[in-house]
Amino acid sequence: MVTTDALAILQRVPLFRQMPPPYLRHIARVALFRSFTAGELLCAKGDTGTTMFVLVKGQAEVVGVDEEGREVLLAILSEGDVFGELSLIDGQGRSADVVALSDGEMLVIRRSDFLPLIERMPQLMWELLVTITRRLRETDELVLRMAWLNAQQRVAWALLEYAKAGKLPKWLTVHLLAKRCGLARETASRILSHFQRTGILRRSKEGWEIGKPETLRAILKEAVPIGQDKSVL
Repeated sequence: MVTTDALAILQRVPLFRQMPPPYLRHIARVALFRSFTAGELLCAKGDTGTTMFVLVKGQAEVVGVDEEGREVLLAILSEGDVFGELSLIDGQGRSADVVALSDGEMLVIRRSDFLPLIERMPQLMWELLVTITRRLRETDELVLRMAWLNAQQRVAWALLEYAKAGKLPKWLTVHLLAKRCGLARETASRILSHFQRTGILRRSKEGWEIGKPETLRAILKEAVPIGQDKSVL
């Protein structure tokens, strides 16, 4: 049975935007709704993957681990985002942990239901490749940032990345920012305090906002080659 909710959700997901209505109704019919709670591990790196997921409500973080064992925030997922698609294609282990940042819901799509649609509809594979390519580009940029930027520059980059109209999202905690930048929480907190004292960051009724975006951009332009990192504070 096709649920109206599942069909409406899938119609808003870029991956399925070119899918003919009969195929979309089929996915809506076989997809399963699953609720989750904040802090729940939605999928673990290395686990065998036989499903992909569409985030319906709530937020989740995609987390990797660097060479020193620190967690690195690879991406924040929100409504309409798809994850788990790599394992869906090759049947290999999950490439990263995905952890819920809030309570929410997601659609679960089984590999056995999805792969036959790819065979019948090459355009769906194209959309999947576009999604995967975008994420690879984002990961490549993150790797370069980690290699070339010092701690202060990483925080400046992350703040500019997440700011919209100068305002920072309420979900962006010091802990998440530190993970995004590959830094210890104490280091990120010290840099944020410095930014606040100098007016680069300021608190408003709506939350944190960037007071001097041009200063953050100037900090980024001072990036130095690997091995020539400088103390930031």
